[in-house]
Amino acid sequence: MKLSEQSKVQLVCVTGGVITVGIARFAYTPMLPEMAEDIGLTETVAGFLAAANYAGYLCGALLISFMHNLQLKIKVYRYGLMAAVATTLCMAATTNQWVWYLLRYVSGLSSAAGVLLGAGLLMHWLRNHQQKAELGIFFSSLGIGIVLTAITAQLIKIEYTWDQQWLIYGFLALILIIPVLFWFPDFSKSTMGTQQTAHKDTQPLPSKQFFLTLQSAYFCAGFGYVVTATFLIAIVELLPGMKGLGWVVWLLVGIAAAPGCWLWDIYVRKVGLWSSLLQAYILNMVSTALLLFDPSTMVIFISAVLYGCSFIGIVSMTLAMVGRLYPENASRSMSHLTFSYGLAQVIAPALVGIMADKSESFTQGLVITVIVMLVGIALLMRAVVILKQGNTLLLKNS
Repeated sequence: MKLSEQSKVQLVCVTGGVITVGIARFAYTPMLPEMAEDIGLTETVAGFLAAANYAGYLCGALLISFMHNLQLKIKVYRYGLMAAVATTLCMAATTNQWVWYLLRYVSGLSSAAGVLLGAGLLMHWLRNHQQKAELGIFFSSLGIGIVLTAITAQLIKIEYTWDQQWLIYGFLALILIIPVLFWFPDFSKSTMGTQQTAHKDTQPLPSKQFFLTLQSAYFCAGFGYVVTATFLIAIVELLPGMKGLGWVVWLLVGIAAAPGCWLWDIYVRKVGLWSSLLQAYILNMVSTALLLFDPSTMVIFISAVLYGCSFIGIVSMTLAMVGRLYPENASRSMSHLTFSYGLAQVIAPALVGIMADKSESFTQGLVITVIVMLVGIALLMRAVVILKQGNTLLLKNS
């Protein structure tokens, strides 16, 4: 069966997301216990390695915000794909902590390229070819990556050493990059007619107050995302009868996230984007709140599923909406939002980790996370009001 050009473009961008985020970033989560057991990796070093990766992602988002040239974005996106493969392979080549910090930092840069430039380039292609500007399929790459790393980790953790496991992840990324490079589209090619171009040029931009409010709400969403992503498996492993089931919970998150994006796209067509986005925020808050109760196995599984489908929906719908509101430079607007999302990923784990160390419990940190998500819900509702007051047409287009 011959693939259409649109299918090839989407496959390229999805696979790029799996490589740069699913493997280069998420493989680190199941690798931590293996590295701790084989070479005595301490929690302190593990935390700094995670911080280095988040810092790279943050810097990548900031750098991308200054990129205006389409050809430069395409070139950096390609480099990001190759860096993801190289940094994953090189993790196996040394035990020098400073080299690891550098590799995880560069891996974070590649993740920013894969997500922000990949989403922006896909949005650009869809708009220029008069297709629906939806990114649900693209962001399924995050869920696919989680599923891939969870299953791979379970298959290789017994027979292979920690460095061999990193090589396996690296070769997997190397295999996946082949169809990406082979089918890489000409993103600069356009079939947009003069009528659509004129419409794009005359579309007003939202107010700065709206963007800052949305950015603050997205910061809160980043806080809720990273606390669960960082500590969910730790919480699971501490529960009676749940030892060794952390990978199952991580797998459930990925299974829920993978189809979650395009399911949210379908839901958006029925109830509207802002209503759907608000509900995703609420579900994300509920997924964290469930962990505050006496969690049974079923409650943990429900929390994992709600978390997987909600966090991916928030990211997908927010960035797709911003891409439609700021069509001239979608990647720049996405990167500004992602910078605040990434900032939360640096602050939240450190804060919750310190609180957990002092209290020997995650309860206080989870309470803080629920409160932050409630603030995010309020800010999101305020953003809708500001956008509606500014221009009704913008609200419709978003």
